[in-house]
Amino acid sequence: MIQIGSKKASYYKGLLEHADSKLHEQIASSVGKLIERGGRLLDLGAGQGAMSKRLLDLGFQVVAADSDQENFMCDDAVFYKIDFNKPDEVKLLENKYSNYFDAVLGIEVIEHVENPWEYVRLLKKLLKPDGYLFITTPNISSWLSRFVFLFTGQFVSFNDKTYSEYGHISPISEWELTKILESEKFREIKIMPGGTLPAIWITRNLLFVISNILSFFIRPFMRGLISGWCIIVIAKKGLSQ
Repeated sequence: MIQIGSKKASYYKGLLEHADSKLHEQIASSVGKLIERGGRLLDLGAGQGAMSKRLLDLGFQVVAADSDQENFMCDDAVFYKIDFNKPDEVKLLENKYSNYFDAVLGIEVIEHVENPWEYVRLLKKLLKPDGYLFITTPNISSWLSRFVFLFTGQFVSFNDKTYSEYGHISPISEWELTKILESEKFREIKIMPGGTLPAIWITRNLLFVISNILSFFIRPFMRGLISGWCIIVIAKKGLSQ
């Protein structure tokens, strides 16, 4: 895949997708294959409600959670206001929806929270036994992120600009996510590339262009999850938990 220029914002029925290109579509496809229609889903970090609306259209019951209720525009979903970095608000959510959902979706949220391990434990408590967890986050192991780190000492999506604009504070790797899920006894853990990362990407960002050229010949020798702007994590809660 070749891309020239920056990515454009994507929308679902007029609602802005606060995520990388194609990511919402990829997640919805996975949810549709694993969860029966009519199942209860929690959309964490719902933004304007693009993912919530997409899931509603697929026939699911949806609770949308976010810190900004004024920005939420999907009237058909139940909205729950929460700041995941405030323990008292997290506790209220946990008490209200403990062991309640067939699936919990944390799409581009874990990089915003102060404690990723506690965040995963919260999502686990909200899931029914045998429920599915879906998490996405920027892929700090991608070929692009590796080369940007080589030159700058910072991962793609984790620098002063993304901190001030988006609040990204917690880069997390495929390896660490696996360790968290294993420690919490999740089963059937799957981690795959998500979003869109062009094989050749020509932009005005000189560092991206240099990284693209240098990495093109080295990528075949790289190990790990090098493709995908994001990583998608799917895991199943144990029956006895």
